[in-house]
Amino acid sequence: MRLGICTSPEHLQAASHAGFDFAEMGCSTLQYAQDDAAFASVRTAFRQAPLPIEAFNVFLPPTLKVTGPVVDEDSLRRHMDRVLRRASEVGASIIVFGSGGARRVPEGFPLEKARSQFMNAARLAAETADRYGVTVVLEPLYKRACNFFNRTDQGLAYVEGVAHPRLRLLADLFHMGREAEPFENLVKAGLYLAHIHLPTPPLPDIGWGEAGPFDFERFFAALKKADYQGRISVEDNNGLLSKSSLPLAESFRFIREWLAERLGA
Repeated sequence: MRLGICTSPEHLQAASHAGFDFAEMGCSTLQYAQDDAAFASVRTAFRQAPLPIEAFNVFLPPTLKVTGPVVDEDSLRRHMDRVLRRASEVGASIIVFGSGGARRVPEGFPLEKARSQFMNAARLAAETADRYGVTVVLEPLYKRACNFFNRTDQGLAYVEGVAHPRLRLLADLFHMGREAEPFENLVKAGLYLAHIHLPTPPLPDIGWGEAGPFDFERFFAALKKADYQGRISVEDNNGLLSKSSLPLAESFRFIREWLAERLGA
């Protein structure tokens, strides 16, 4: 397994010193609103970064809808092509398709129509990703983050329905915990799992904080049963890093060692 951290460009050095294998960042850092000339310096900086950037998340901005009465397929196609091409140019191989704002279903809109629209968007993403050697992973989001596609088993149905090798599934302990989704669904997802997100584990100065505990032990046991050997990124959804009094570099090191001890990574 490879252990990574979701972070920003200014913290890549600290993440590297902490021993992480890779970084994951937001797609907006690829400057997708700018032309290729503006992206050139970013591409150089990311290629020379102290830690390889192997994954990007928040594939779509909330204004670029994939469900609802107005879906601009031409704009969606152009955006996907630009993001996936640029991600491949900096060495990334995973794009996380969460984007709750983009996929949120308007009140009263037919749910079956939204499901069909989302599957079309997932298929377009996979077909585009195939041109650049990138894999798109669908991310279930708990209901507070999005009113549509909230569980790993739902994501598995989408991946199987699209049936494209460049479309796979992400499982996230934070969202599974908030939805009380059984970890057995990880085992059922099996080889379709291609990326994992974890919340920040309890830090020495604040423990679990107000967000409460997450069952890392049973989650890891399910991953082992599923024979998952891929990347795992820590994403601070539970907000512990922002509340800790520890220097960020110290928190990063603690997290890396805490996970390595439990995963044998």
